Amino acid sequence: MATLITFVFFPRPVLVNGSPSELAAFLKSHANLFYKILYADARIVAIANFFMLTPLVIVIKYAVPTLKKRKIFFFGISLSLAIELTQIVIPGRVPDIADFISNTVSVIIGLLLVRFLQRKQ
Repeated sequence: MATLITFVFFPRPVLVNGSPSELAAFLKSHANLFYKILYADARIVAIANFFMLTPLVIVIKYAVPTLKKRKIFFFGISLSLAIELTQIVIPGRVPDIADFISNTVSVIIGLLLVRFLQRKQ
């Protein structure tokens, strides 16, 4: 959770022109792992968003087994919406509907995994 929170709310510096050479120079001088993730290939970031909330869903369901899956689903959607809205005020970050949708799919993947694991038991 700490890694997720750090990644989601980590400020992203706004580069002057965003050229590949400027980005390469920035990453070379700022060897921070989170900067490298934030400026990674957009496809890799999109794929990561599809699994970002999956572990959280599984942990919540096993920590509170009586909690209904529907409530976990709405909590996941609310969390994703809160993340995207919070990014409005974080320097260099912008909310993205594609991220919101990907995170929602991530919640669904988590719930499907919970269902699968429960059937295996």
